[in-house]
Parts: sequence; structure tokens; C-alpha cells
Amino acid sequence: MGRGTNGRFRSCCGAVLRRLRKDLLLVLLIVGVIIGFAVGAAVNESVNAIKDPEKKATAIMLIGFPGELFMNMLKLLILPLIVASMITALATLDSKATGRIGRRTVIYYLGTMLMAVLLGIVLVVAIRPGERSRPEDSEEPPPTRPYRGLDSLLDLLRSCFPVNIVEASFIQKRTRYKTVDPVFREYNKTVNGENGTVNFTMAKEELVPGSDTVPAGLEIAARNMNVLGLVVFSIVFGIVLGRVGERGLPVKAFFESLNEIIMEMVSLVMWFSPIGICSLIAAKLAGMGDIGQAFEMLGYVMGTAVAGLFIHGVIVLPLVYFIFTRKNPIIYIKNLSDAIATAYGTDSSAATLPTTIKCLEQYNHVDKRISRFVLPLGATVNMDGTALYEGVCALWIAQLHGISLGPGRVITVVVTAMAAAVGAAAIPSAGLVTMLLVLQAVNLPLGDVALLWAVDWFMDRFRTVVNVLGDAIGAGIVDHLSRDELMDADQSKMEEGGQGVDGEVIELIEAPQERYTRKDPDSGSVGVQPP
Repeated sequence: MGRGTNGRFRSCCGAVLRRLRKDLLLVLLIVGVIIGFAVGAAVNESVNAIKDPEKKATAIMLIGFPGELFMNMLKLLILPLIVASMITALATLDSKATGRIGRRTVIYYLGTMLMAVLLGIVLVVAIRPGERSRPEDSEEPPPTRPYRGLDSLLDLLRSCFPVNIVEASFIQKRTRYKTVDPVFREYNKTVNGENGTVNFTMAKEELVPGSDTVPAGLEIAARNMNVLGLVVFSIVFGIVLGRVGERGLPVKAFFESLNEIIMEMVSLVMWFSPIGICSLIAAKLAGMGDIGQAFEMLGYVMGTAVAGLFIHGVIVLPLVYFIFTRKNPIIYIKNLSDAIATAYGTDSSAATLPTTIKCLEQYNHVDKRISRFVLPLGATVNMDGTALYEGVCALWIAQLHGISLGPGRVITVVVTAMAAAVGAAAIPSAGLVTMLLVLQAVNLPLGDVALLWAVDWFMDRFRTVVNVLGDAIGAGIVDHLSRDELMDADQSKMEEGGQGVDGEVIELIEAPQERYTRKDPDSGSVGVQPP
């Protein structure tokens, strides 16, 4: 009896240890987030008590230094990962399959962003957080140049077609404005004086009014990659590479090797992520002026936005996944735990991209040709969380000032919030900058955006999680809907040389439903998937 009990106990302990070993990175990530909040809150008062601005900035910098190194490691891998993954994925598909996959991807992105914005607007109308009193003191945002909705659209199109692909690797551009002085004309003016005298005086007439919002070409907006331009270039390059046939095999082999090398490097970098994420969160909390006051004065709008993000991420997106795939979304999302924790810690969907690709391919078994096409594109243009947040904040500002928005202006908010989310960079707090476009489109006050700067670092983490989750679920749906195109591509590759994507051996099985298997020559494992 005792031996049986001991055996069951050892078996149970062994199962727990194996589970912990498998999910060790996830456990460490969660521990890093918790410690980061604890450390940041603990040292906040001490850091703010430092009177010397230089010493205070140095203390915050030292707390966040490991996080800075971690972000640099991830950003270093983004460029080769996006280019190599998209080219490799598209080079293995024919143009017809690429077109169908691309259409499904774009329709999914637009549909989920529209649902996100509408959900946010419904919650704001129902909860009405803007009717609470607005605090008098608030932090001022960094100065921004005037920016117009038309320029936003044109700059988005310009980003798709960069003039220099090397330049696109490290800078973004946007329309700049210049100040134009008014033009006057001087002339003599006749004035009748006393006793019939005639006087001539100099007078000025304004011919052309001055302005400080005159477009004057382009300027460097940020020292970040023009990801959209790189994505468009990689898509075209990959499609053309697939069409040239045997002549492109050396180039294709190069990008496939580069892609595998980058993914191995990602696996190494991720073991540093718990320390980096802990450092990033602790530095943000340590540098806040008054944590309690900041969260209290914006509690209603924060609660509304978080509720919207929670409903969209936990209910809407899993429901969409289940409708299209008839698979359990809970298991699918559970396998994305590493990506979700990394998204929350890094506050950047672009920096999370390597981890998201790894989770989809290793744990959810999404085809590499789908994940490496859908995810980089999604990290650039699919921003469900950002679109929802911008819609919520726009109506919240309208409620603060008692401004009633009619149906036409609400539709304008929906459209511009989606457009601004597409144009937002996949970097921290980019959504707060593009929110100015939404407010300008419906003539709402811009100064109230200053209220959100105090807590945007916290809210942006929830937005990023929803953005990454939307990209990952989209990849799963597109992979399910595109299985026929993928099977045809595998069959054609087998007929050409017996090799599928990444060297897998493809064996077709004659069966009533034309099922096929993928056999890994290294492990010998065989998986069966219906079309």
C-alpha cells in the first residue's frame, strides 16, 4: 500500500516537473512581470525624492538598462526576420494561392478592426466615462506638428513605396509643415486734412495671408524602420522569386537558411526576456510622478478601454476563430502564452513578432508559409487594440466637453480610427500620436490628449496584447481556410522533386477524402491532416 502511494506521488511529482520544464519560460515571464511591478512601486517614492534631475534620470536609466538591452536584441532581429520570412513563405506558393491567402488575410484584418472600434464606441456610449469631472492639472504631451488626415493617408501610401530600400531599414518619413509670412503691398493713401489740405500717408494691404500649416515636403519622423515599405518589397520579391523557377533556387535557399538562423537566435534571446521585461516595467513605474493620482483621475476611461480590450480579446476573437475553424480557441490561445507575456512586457507588437512566429509554428502547428506571411503583415497593419482604444478616447474627449457627435461624425471616428491604427507604427505609444488624426477629423480638442500620457505606458500594454492576439488568431484562421492551396503547393513540390516546405517529405495517401501526411525525416513523426 505504501509503495503504491509512493509510486503515485513520484509519478505526480515527475509530471509536475516535466510540465514546469516545458513551461519554464512562461513561468519566468510571469514572475518577471510581477517582480517588475513590485520593484517599480517600491522604489517610486525614493526615485521621485531625488531632487537633482540628472541623478533621477540616471537612476531610472539604470533600472531600465537590462530592459533596454533586451529591446535592442529583439529590434535587431526584426528586419532580417520580416524580410526572410515573407520572402521564404511567398516563394513557395504560386501567384494564385498567394492572392487567395492575401485576400483572406486583408478581409480578416479589416473585419476585426471594425468590430473592435464598434465595440469600443458601444461601451463608451453605455458607460459614459467622459461625464466625470476632468482634473485641472495634467502632463503636457511632447510638442507635435500640425498633421492632417489627407497627409496621413498619403504618407501611408508613400511608406508602401520607399525611394530607397536601405533607407527604409532605419527611418520613417512624413509630411512636414513650414511657416509662411503674409505678403503685403505698400501704397500711398490720400487723407483730406483741415483747410482743404491733402496729405499722403503710407499704408499696407495684405495680399496673401500667412500660415504655419503649409506642406513643405517630407521630414524624418522617427528613427525606426519603415516596416510597411519593407513588407511590400518582400511580398513582391517573394512572388517574383517563386516565378523565376530554378534560376532563383540559390537565392531562395539563402533566405530559408537566414530565416532558420534568425529563429534560433530568437530562442536564445527569449531566455533573457524575464529579466528584460522585469526591468522595463520597473523603470516605467519608478519614473511616474504619482501612481495613485494618475490612475484615479483616468479610472473611468481606463476601465472602459480595458473592458473593451478584454471583451474583444477573450470573447470576440476566440468566437471568430471557432466559427471559421471549429477548433477549441482556448487551447490555441494557451499555446500563445509566451507571445502574450512578451507583448505585455515589451509593449511592442514588432518586438514580439519573433516569439509569436515561434509559438504558432512549434505549438499550434501553423504552416510556416502562412505564419511568416500573415504575422509580419499583421504586425504592420492589424491593430485591433489600437483602433478600439482610439475610438474610446475620441468619444471620451467629446463627452468631457459635452459635445454631441451625430451619426456622420461617429462614422468618421470609426473610419479614421481604423486608418490611424493601420498607419501606427508597431512601437510603444504610437497609438497616442495617431489619435490626433482621429480628433482632427471630427474637430475635437487636441489638448485633452495630454491627460492620457500619464497612463499610456500602462494601457499600451493591453493594446499590444490584443494586437498580437489578433494577428495570431488571424494566422490560424487563414491557415485553416488555405489548407487546399497549401496541399496543392505540397503536391506540386513533390512532383518536382519530392520535397515540401523546409525539406519535409510529402507522401500522398489514397483515401476517400484525399488526406495527406507530413513526415519529418529527422524525428520520423507523421501527422495526418484532412483537406
